[in-house]
Amino acid sequence: MFKRWYGWVLIGLAVLSISLAPQQQQASAATSFVTMQVGSNGDNVVELQQRLRMLGYLSAEADGKFGKQTESAVRRFQQGAGIVQNGVAGQTTMHALKKVTVSRTDLSKLARIVYAESKGESFDGQVAVAAVVLNRVQSADFPNTIEDVLFAEGAFTTVSGGQYWQQPNETAFKAAIQAAKGSDPSKGGLYFNSVSSPSDWFKSLTITATIGGHIFGK
Repeated sequence: MFKRWYGWVLIGLAVLSISLAPQQQQASAATSFVTMQVGSNGDNVVELQQRLRMLGYLSAEADGKFGKQTESAVRRFQQGAGIVQNGVAGQTTMHALKKVTVSRTDLSKLARIVYAESKGESFDGQVAVAAVVLNRVQSADFPNTIEDVLFAEGAFTTVSGGQYWQQPNETAFKAAIQAAKGSDPSKGGLYFNSVSSPSDWFKSLTITATIGGHIFGK
């Protein structure tokens, strides 16, 4: 009798642990965010500083040390974003910051595709190419990271052809930053093609913009 009762207790505990696991994981994820303020240091601060530098709020190097300059930059960003100006990089501030910036690694990837695909185009034309990549990231029809969008099979001929690996110039980086801030001359474009010889498939799309040698569509 005791063995049977003990067995049922063990089964009940197992079921309870399984049902609680998702809640525990959600709680862990919710508490894993690191709030940054004066005195904080490390890789999270480096990323914060890089994003602030990208927007022009911070001129100092991203050294991973949250000091008065970083605090001041956070306050200025918060003011521009219309959120509480406390100089603390909490969850709301970082969410707002990530909406208008990309990580340094993603910025480099974005600048590479801009340079490879549109280095002879106007600045707006280059921003438009970067915007197409970001529009794809936001679309349910494409992968949800910049890297996965760029390296999807057949997505960009300059990736498969190797031109993507050329070192981008300063203009390409500026165009990538401008697109990350929300500028979109492609007007929601998800594809681009040569104006001089658009494919039959491309002609079936809704054309959103024509800039220089590229036509954009979705």
